[in-house]
Amino acid sequence: MEFWAPLPKGTAKEIVDNAKRLEAKGYTGAIVNQVYGPPWAALAVAAANTSLRIESGIAMGFVRSPFETACAAIELDELSEGRFVLGLGTAPQTWNEKFYGEKFSPPIGRMRELIQVVRQVNEAAITQSTTITPFDGEHYSLAFESLVPTFSPKATRIPVWVAALRERLCELAGETADGLIGHPIWSREWTFDYALKALSKGARLANRESSEIHVQLWLTASIDTNRRQAAMRARGNVAFYAGIPSYHSYFDQHGFGDIAKSLVEARREKTVQDCLHLVPLEMAETFALCGTADDVGQALQELGPRADSMCVKPPTWAVDSNDMATQRQLIDKILFTD
Repeated sequence: MEFWAPLPKGTAKEIVDNAKRLEAKGYTGAIVNQVYGPPWAALAVAAANTSLRIESGIAMGFVRSPFETACAAIELDELSEGRFVLGLGTAPQTWNEKFYGEKFSPPIGRMRELIQVVRQVNEAAITQSTTITPFDGEHYSLAFESLVPTFSPKATRIPVWVAALRERLCELAGETADGLIGHPIWSREWTFDYALKALSKGARLANRESSEIHVQLWLTASIDTNRRQAAMRARGNVAFYAGIPSYHSYFDQHGFGDIAKSLVEARREKTVQDCLHLVPLEMAETFALCGTADDVGQALQELGPRADSMCVKPPTWAVDSNDMATQRQLIDKILFTD
């Protein structure tokens, strides 16, 4: 089993120190996400100072042109000497439109085309082609006739992993991607009964074996000798994600639709911290691994056979930074105890 870990952004020195800590612990790779800016710079710093694999987890797929995404990926592939994984996600509609000013179109077809463009440009870099074939799709129309590619001769095939919440993106990953990134709010029931089955369905549609597709599970773990306290700590992550309007159907399918609706309304004016009381402990325990170290370790063992790699993270919303650091240490101890 490979274990990957989030790499916080910060100064170059802080990124280096954190990356070296992950490497010393035994992690396979470092993941940098996109919230307030693209993940590329922090990944480059980590790649230059460690032997870790690096992953954009995730780069929002629709907030920049596919060509820019492809070029960034090719550059990181060169900087890391082939250790880069391009993790792509759609991000919620509200984020695309309200934060980035991008019109949100049907995500399945658009993600499919994005992957096609990235692969097309990546192939041009690998073969050192003097031209890039134009792309004319439903969502993207790109002409490269006046462009003379000058990509590095060291380019390699970049793995593309798709992040998913619901079945259709899992199915798309099975059809077209090299890997699937599981959402950190996935329940164990959803992982087994819906997500991985959809991945297999997509693989069959493309005449692929599902074993060809790397499955990386992102898991939220809250560890405490007091099981109630562990669940209480995990409420912030649930309050954050359940407060996203487009996630309502996911929570509704788990029987928490009314609570999710109330959280969407509350989050229009209130912080995550002020919404914790709306999240029952049962809901926190459904969408996070909560309990003692032995409880969490057992849950990871049950999930392990269904994954190629895992990213196990502490709750990050409405959690004190010192508490979060302690949780990271507890997670490290579970993952790397001989």
